[in-house]
Amino acid sequence: MIRVLFVALVALAGVALAPRDGAAMDIQRMTTPIGIDLWYVREPSLPIIAANIVFTEAGAATVPADKLGIGYFVQVLLDEGAGDLTSLQFQRKLDELSLDMNFDVGTDTFGATLRVLTERREEGFTLLGLALSKPRFDEEPVQRMRAALNADLTNRMDDPDDIINRAFVQRMFPTHGYGRSARGTPEILETLTRADLVDFVQTRFTRDRLVVGAVGDVPIEEMARLIDLAVGGLPATGPKLTIPEVTPVIADEVQVIRRDMPQSTVLIGSYGIKREDPDYYAAAVLNATLGGTSFMSRLWDELREQRGLVYSVSTSNAVLEHTAYFVGYAATNNERVAESIDLMRAGIERVLREGITQAELDSARTYLLGSFALSLDTNARIARTLVSMQVSKLGPEYMDQRAALYGAVTLDDIKRVARRMFLGDANAQGPAKLSTIVIGDPARVGKGG
Repeated sequence: MIRVLFVALVALAGVALAPRDGAAMDIQRMTTPIGIDLWYVREPSLPIIAANIVFTEAGAATVPADKLGIGYFVQVLLDEGAGDLTSLQFQRKLDELSLDMNFDVGTDTFGATLRVLTERREEGFTLLGLALSKPRFDEEPVQRMRAALNADLTNRMDDPDDIINRAFVQRMFPTHGYGRSARGTPEILETLTRADLVDFVQTRFTRDRLVVGAVGDVPIEEMARLIDLAVGGLPATGPKLTIPEVTPVIADEVQVIRRDMPQSTVLIGSYGIKREDPDYYAAAVLNATLGGTSFMSRLWDELREQRGLVYSVSTSNAVLEHTAYFVGYAATNNERVAESIDLMRAGIERVLREGITQAELDSARTYLLGSFALSLDTNARIARTLVSMQVSKLGPEYMDQRAALYGAVTLDDIKRVARRMFLGDANAQGPAKLSTIVIGDPARVGKGG
């Protein structure tokens, strides 16, 4: 009955918390007794506590080449036994307590999320603490999950989307951790040992790397106690695993990965704007107008609505901790790839040459402000937002400043930022520098291999 109640409450969370205006969010801050900086929003709408705990400089990019995939291996094993609880006992506890506990290795970070009924908070945060500080890595679950990951990796080796994504980041970051597969390979997976798993946890799950956000209907002092309960067993410090800053390498040419497929996928890459860069807001407006807002973007209108060339088309300013890059995406049948690429390039060149209109700027600004407010519709999403703000070095006042930051973007800013993104220099001139990769069997596009 408790399990059904929890699922029902989570399903209703979006309705219960919406609408929420980020500017009106009351972010409380407190240093916990053991020294963790906690950001917290008190939310009385649901009897559920949501916590997001992230370790910075602990993700896949910190892993040496011969240990690729170790973070993902750890991710799937943390709830397979911890402390005195075997895998089966741990899973039963999760079910008995109606806990939603998840782990996620990213490129830069390793994260844990917990959603627990307020009345079960003590047991929930205790169990999370066991998973983080005392994972067992017993032989049976290790071998079971190794087999499952091996099957997944084997399938991905032949998956066109996985192939092109791996090729794309390797081309953009050929000598950097960002260019390596976070999931590793079947060959590397077979070599990873229990000692490797333990080493990953001990060197990355440390309190000096912690960033924490939480939402619930308890006093902040109680929330601080619960956070300490979860992370108090972790080492205070760990070795430095700094990821170096890197600029994407843009090979201004088209590469084709030949596969016998009826349709192709296209990825176009260029330079991006990092989150802490003052030009980030102009880059967000530019991207929304070009291809980031689907139905209202230029590329969607040109390639999908007017010409029916593509199944889908989009763009993004992809931001990592130590770089950023632009990526354009399109999926179309093989006969239309060449024309689709030409039109995507033409759309980018037009933005580079002319910028955007005032009406487009106003529309994109409205969309970006509104979509952010709509994203704060559950306590779990609010908790993640609190963490992302800290990781991006944004203070709590950002919620009040956000509208003004987007409001300050001008048409001249868009032109200048377009040069930064598509030429690599705000003062440069000339055609856009675009690195293009296609997977499929496109007609009239390159020779490929």
